[in-house]
Amino acid sequence: MKSLRRTLFVRYAVLVSAVLVAVALLMVLPLHSFAVDEEKDRLEEEARLFALEFRRFFTESTPPPEIDAYLEYLAKDHPTRLTVIDAGGVVLGDSEVPAGEMENHAGRPEVAAALEGNVGSAVRESRTLGKGFIYAAAPIWVNGEIAGVVRVASEEKDVTPALLHVWWIFLGAFGFLLLVIIAAGVWTERTIMGGLRGMREAAAGLASGDLGRRVAEPDIKDFSDLARDFNVMAEQVRHRVEEAAAERGKLEAVLDNISAGVMVTDSESRIVMLNPAAEIILGVKRERAEGRRIIEVFSSRELDVTVARAAAGENIEAEIELLYPRRMFLHVKSNPVTASDGRVIATVSAIEDVTAVKRLDRVRQDFVANVSHELRTPVATIRALTDSLLDGAVEQRDTAERFLRDLDHEATRLSQLIEDLLALSKLEAEGAVMEPGDFQLGELMRECLESKSKLAEDYGVTMETKIPEAGPMLHADRRLLGAAVNNLIDNAVKYNRPGGVVSIAGSLDKDDVVIEVGDNGIGIPGDELPRVFERFYRVDKARSRETGGTGLGLSIVKHIVDLHGGTVGVTSVEGEGSVFRITIPAPVTKN
Repeated sequence: MKSLRRTLFVRYAVLVSAVLVAVALLMVLPLHSFAVDEEKDRLEEEARLFALEFRRFFTESTPPPEIDAYLEYLAKDHPTRLTVIDAGGVVLGDSEVPAGEMENHAGRPEVAAALEGNVGSAVRESRTLGKGFIYAAAPIWVNGEIAGVVRVASEEKDVTPALLHVWWIFLGAFGFLLLVIIAAGVWTERTIMGGLRGMREAAAGLASGDLGRRVAEPDIKDFSDLARDFNVMAEQVRHRVEEAAAERGKLEAVLDNISAGVMVTDSESRIVMLNPAAEIILGVKRERAEGRRIIEVFSSRELDVTVARAAAGENIEAEIELLYPRRMFLHVKSNPVTASDGRVIATVSAIEDVTAVKRLDRVRQDFVANVSHELRTPVATIRALTDSLLDGAVEQRDTAERFLRDLDHEATRLSQLIEDLLALSKLEAEGAVMEPGDFQLGELMRECLESKSKLAEDYGVTMETKIPEAGPMLHADRRLLGAAVNNLIDNAVKYNRPGGVVSIAGSLDKDDVVIEVGDNGIGIPGDELPRVFERFYRVDKARSRETGGTGLGLSIVKHIVDLHGGTVGVTSVEGEGSVFRITIPAPVTKN
């Protein structure tokens, strides 16, 4: 890019050079023509004089050979080249070249004119000497006839010294004008660029973020108007930048505080921005994601296609499954952002993690299905038994008593199922309240063993306890914790074998209270262990119905332990038995 100084200098130099060349052409060339014409006139006059001088050599019939010697004599004192030619064009003598070496000159313009009786002149290059000459020729009259021609000539370069002097004058003037141009360019640049430099520096400061930068108004009116307009523009820019910053702050505050994830991508599906909620939902930091394509970050074809369709101009709402960085279900709503010309420049995607909702829906559906299944069996049995009694079985005492015992068993099972459902509902309810208190763990466990002694006797199972006399004192909901221990003991007894052993132990492990209930019964298959705490899940469904199990006991245990901030786990070997372990954290105190 050219500077103003260089532009001014080059333009002025070209302009002045063009003017000087034009002046030279208009003045020097006419001077040259004038000098040549003057020289022609001088030579023509000399030719007339020499024609008279050489007339005496032609009074005889044949010109004497003394002509060549006379020409050499004249050449010593006369700078002009002299040539004598006869009427046939034959050179009789020349002051610079021997006559014998010269060709016939009858065809030379000036000679031809003289042979016709006129004084002729010409400017051309000499074929003999190879130099430029100005020629003039005059006829030699003898007795009224042309006996020969005298030609005088001078080199054309002898006319140019005066012209060279004129050229030096022009060159000097040209150099002087160039200096004037340089000085004028510097002066103009300092005058003009002073104001422009201030505006340039102000513009650079404005571009770098100095919104308060302003420029002084120069003395030149045009630049003063430009500076005034610049200051007005700078004020408008400052105002709009402040407005944009305020709006950006509001937008960032909204994006940082909304629970929905927001992802902004450009027209090529590169991630431009992720809000904090999107970072949490998608499990990726914005520093790692921004600037990269969706497919590179999440390896999800579905998410990439959804956003790509929005980038093509569609409003998309879809539910997709994401496998990386974890398996989740997302509800994505993507909309294009268009420019004034209708071109899509970005897409905004609202992302909501619906994994928990889908899981709850699935749990709710499973729960309804399981409850319906569990209620259908006892209700169907009760209806069948009552129908049989109504059809006459009541008249048969033994059959009626057996049916009534079955009715009692099914009613008890149905009642237990309802009670377990109510208990589980209370435990799962938001804001479930415990009634904590201080009590000895040993007392609670002995009470649980005593309450299950009759059950153990019926199943032929022996119960053992490993509880220190001065067991740990803990702060918990005694009723709920007792229900959890009773459920574990109940399962250990019912899923044991005749002659089996159920052991219950309590201890203090650092700051945790540990309760273990074990048995040497049928055990649990390894692939079933992860699901034993699910509602309505039974390892041995046939035996569960025989024992009156509802499939909710272990789920209730897990919810009780969760309410206390603890954990429950199980280890088991199929055919050898199981051990359930409850761990409840402090606060606890030693007795």
